[in-house]
Amino acid sequence: MADLSLTIDPAARRWIRDRGSVVTLRAAPRHGCCGGMARLPEAAPGASRDAADWETLTVDAVVIHIDPMLSDAGQVLTIRVEGFLGWRRLFVEADDPVEGSMSNQSM
Repeated sequence: MADLSLTIDPAARRWIRDRGSVVTLRAAPRHGCCGGMARLPEAAPGASRDAADWETLTVDAVVIHIDPMLSDAGQVLTIRVEGFLGWRRLFVEADDPVEGSMSNQSM
């Protein structure tokens, strides 16, 4: 897990705490238009059904179950929340530590 740096935005932390203080961070498959596929980080409230094999980390009193495919990603990940009125969802911003650029990886 040494290659993964993880932070939680204050608004996301409040949202997660209101839902039990547990979040799952998984490598979700995303398919491209020409048949390609990439696994992007995705955050969801609650514990993973596969959590027994996953790493568990506590950040700011939030328990995070981390997919083993992400533990050596070498990225800086920030969990954030977005939405309108009562509809809100988590998303992950990935910052390449070499490039320093941010990109949104939505759930």
